[in-house]
Amino acid sequence: MSVSTDSYSGNKVSRSLDSGVLLFARVAIAPLYLYSGIGKVLAFSTTAGRLYGGADGFGAVLAAGAVAVELGCGTALLLGLFARQAAVALICFTIAATLMFHNFWAAPAAQTVMQTINFLKNLGLIGGLALVAYYGAGKYSVDAARDHG
Repeated sequence: MSVSTDSYSGNKVSRSLDSGVLLFARVAIAPLYLYSGIGKVLAFSTTAGRLYGGADGFGAVLAAGAVAVELGCGTALLLGLFARQAAVALICFTIAATLMFHNFWAAPAAQTVMQTINFLKNLGLIGGLALVAYYGAGKYSVDAARDHG
């Protein structure tokens, strides 16, 4: 289902503006996941060590999965390739990461404000991703070129 024909109605100018906004949203959101994924690759043992099972156990599997999701879905979102599916995967990933690492309600007093800010930031990301999941990538995307080419 493409944005320009199925998700909503509107005139051609409105659809172009909507696609521009969707492009902006994708380009604004994707770098966070790409940067984070690259950071995890560069500090893989440290990342795995922070996860259940540690660096030499299941933590390495979880870290590899996080890298795959962040780099794979981040790239897909940026390009608008399977953008809806990438957005849904990133929503699930972000919910899990937020609950695991930004649980401000259980953080020490000195970290409460920072954890609350990160929690709310992630909530905003989830909202932006939900819009991409619902509307699709827009006409400025690989998905649109594939659908109409």
